[in-house]
Amino acid sequence: MPKFRKEEKEAIRECLLSKGKELFVQYGLKKTSLDDIVAACGIAKGSFYSFFATKEELYFEIAKREESFKDRLLADMMSSELPPKVLLHELFRTSFETIDSNPFLQRVFRQDEWEQLVRKLPQETLQQHAEEDTRAAQQLFEKWQGQGAMLPLEHEVVAGLLRAVVFVSLHKAELGDVYERVVELLIRFVVNGLTASDADGTREGQ
Repeated sequence: MPKFRKEEKEAIRECLLSKGKELFVQYGLKKTSLDDIVAACGIAKGSFYSFFATKEELYFEIAKREESFKDRLLADMMSSELPPKVLLHELFRTSFETIDSNPFLQRVFRQDEWEQLVRKLPQETLQQHAEEDTRAAQQLFEKWQGQGAMLPLEHEVVAGLLRAVVFVSLHKAELGDVYERVVELLIRFVVNGLTASDADGTREGQ
């Protein structure tokens, strides 16, 4: 196995991420072979393992990079002076639009692809990613909950609601002309529910 200089390693890793993304979008995780990936980058199959243990690990790394928009969005919201309800709507809407317009992330949310990924990746890798995802939003949600502007729900529940809204994009063809209207109303209803006041009788435990 050849030894690469630092610059070469960086270039090859970027190629694997870029070409891997293109191939996964075109063929999916199952039908994209390791041979396809290394051929696209002009490296030997043995060299691939200097960067990733499996094609699923490469897929997961691409997914994390594509989802990094959430970290930037949450960081901006932490310093924003806008009302939490406005920011929650922006969080849901931006997350939905980003994933809806991203062919790779659309594949990630397909059940068959996600199940294959879960079967192949170490559980500790998935658990660590889930914890990092929760921590990224936890500080913001705790801030809003401390202000009484958001229901005192577990952060995993809020993240689940966000994922549920995103799943609507998988049914775009079925919804047809009412798709955009359905998405906007769903986001509005969820955000209104999350920011409901005690007087509504919707606080958890009431």
